Amino acid sequence: MPKSIESSVYQEIKQAILFGEYNLEEGLSEASISKKLGYSRSPIRSALKQLEQEKLIVYKKNRGISLREATVKEMVDITQICVEWLILATKQASLGLAVLDVEDIQEKLALAKQYRENLDYVQYINQMPKVYTAIMAASGNELLAPTYESLWARVVSTSLYRKMSASSNAPKKILSTIQFFQEYLDLIRAEHYAEAIDKLQDYLQYANQQILHYGRI
Repeated sequence: MPKSIESSVYQEIKQAILFGEYNLEEGLSEASISKKLGYSRSPIRSALKQLEQEKLIVYKKNRGISLREATVKEMVDITQICVEWLILATKQASLGLAVLDVEDIQEKLALAKQYRENLDYVQYINQMPKVYTAIMAASGNELLAPTYESLWARVVSTSLYRKMSASSNAPKKILSTIQFFQEYLDLIRAEHYAEAIDKLQDYLQYANQQILHYGRI
C-alpha cells in the first residue's frame, strides 16, 4: 500500500530533524517547511502535530516551531535504560536463550566507525543506536528496540545533541564508544559473557561522563 502524503511528509520532516538538517536559527514555520519540501500546509500541519506528540518539537500554530530541549538528566536516564537492556540481551545469550548476531552488529559498528573517522558526527550519532538495537534484538523482547528508538528520538534533536555533532566540541580522550563496543563484540565472540557485561557497565560510566561534558558547553 503506498504511503499517504501525510505519512510521507511526517517521515521526511522527522528524518530532517534526526539528521540535524533543521537549525533553530532558521525561524521554522509551517510556511517555511511547506516551501522547502514543496507540500501544501495541511499535511505539514498534520506531521508537526504528530511530531509534537512524540516530544520532538514544540509546535504553536501561527507562532513557529522549535526543537524540543531535553535535559542532561534525560540523556543520562535514557543511556542507563539502553545499557540495562544491552546487559539483558547479553545475559540471555550467555544462558543460551538467545543468539547475538555478531556479524550484523559488527557491520553496523564498522559503518559507525567509518562515519566517525570521516568526522561525519551527525551520521555517526544516528548510526550507533542501530548497533544498540541490534544487540537488544537478542533479548527476545520485540518491544525493547522500538521503545529505545522512540526514547532516543525524543532527545536526539536537543541542543546537547547538536553540540555532540560538532567535532570542535569533542573532548580529548583515549577511549571511544567504538572501542568499547568493539571490545564487547570480541568478548562475545570468545563467549566471555561476564567480561562483556562488565564492558557494558564500564561503557555506561564513560557515556555519562561524555554527556556531562557536553552539557557544560
